[in-house]
Amino acid sequence: MFHGIQVLRGVFSVLVVCHHMGVHAETYWHHDWLGGLFNQSTYRVDFFFVLSGFVLWTAHHSEAGRHGAWLGFIGKRLWRLYPLLVVLTLVKVVLLWLVPGRSAESYDLQPSLLALPQKSFPVIVAAWFLPSEIYFTLVLTAALALPRWASLPVLVIWAVGLFSVGILADVAPSTYGAGFFLHPFAVEFAAGALAADCVRRSAAGSKVSGILLSCLALTGLVAGALNHSWVAEHSVFWQKFFWAVVFSVGIGGFALWEQSVPAQNWHLKDVFCVGRASYSIFLSHGIALMGLSFFMKSRFAGLGGVWLDLLLLLMVWVSVLVGLAVWKYVERPLQRWLFVCSSSVLPRACNFCRIEKRA
Repeated sequence: MFHGIQVLRGVFSVLVVCHHMGVHAETYWHHDWLGGLFNQSTYRVDFFFVLSGFVLWTAHHSEAGRHGAWLGFIGKRLWRLYPLLVVLTLVKVVLLWLVPGRSAESYDLQPSLLALPQKSFPVIVAAWFLPSEIYFTLVLTAALALPRWASLPVLVIWAVGLFSVGILADVAPSTYGAGFFLHPFAVEFAAGALAADCVRRSAAGSKVSGILLSCLALTGLVAGALNHSWVAEHSVFWQKFFWAVVFSVGIGGFALWEQSVPAQNWHLKDVFCVGRASYSIFLSHGIALMGLSFFMKSRFAGLGGVWLDLLLLLMVWVSVLVGLAVWKYVERPLQRWLFVCSSSVLPRACNFCRIEKRA
């Protein structure tokens, strides 16, 4: 368990909420929240694709080449992603019918529930990234079915191959069609897995190397975030390559740094619950912002300037708290309940099939 990585996950999940608050403020409040500080660049999502590759490879690299291990991996991964998505999608559909001026008819429900690629946004707008996550899960599943020595090289070759084809064929990255399968998010995912393997091979960690790599990545992050126009001048493929390098170096460096510090001296280890709740925050904060705006806009219509900035900041923190509550009272109990059900139902179903077969 990398507690520091969980802290980073929590920080960037809050930054994602801030980004969506900026977009929400422009659309529904007609206000440039905090001077558009969080409106530019998509580096927050890029961080999570790199982190996904890092975490999944760290947790499952030992399963590569083991007979049948790939089946357990894909089952656990889909079990992790789908239940909360289905519940919150249905909740939002109901709320859209209840909120005046909003309707669920503009969304395609079936692809939203199944997290399939689609041209428009899903019902849970922030869940647009899930089709890519599931795509990468399937690719990693195939890689884990290979001999251990071949798994990571094949994963990296796949990402580099897609990146090269996308550039040479001049394919526009998108959430649908060829642009989906050739999207340079694949490079970020593979970069995270590569960073995880480098950290694994340096089991003892290195404080100096970790600090240097973390500082280097922080410099790249600040430079890229503040000079968004410079980053945006390049094609999406090179933008994603830039963020893949920045975040793989940063996450790897942070992990090396943490490995070199005794666990009892890691002072951030008790504040990573926001990171553990990041998936719930991702999926629920849009619903929270929609509800808060519905109740607050008419009551605070006259606000402007700093006071409106503070009100919207308060909405951000309430949305994060809602995400934490969803994680504690919905996601975790739902996962436990489904685990109990699967543990009791599946063995009975298997025994029933065996009995029927003998009969």
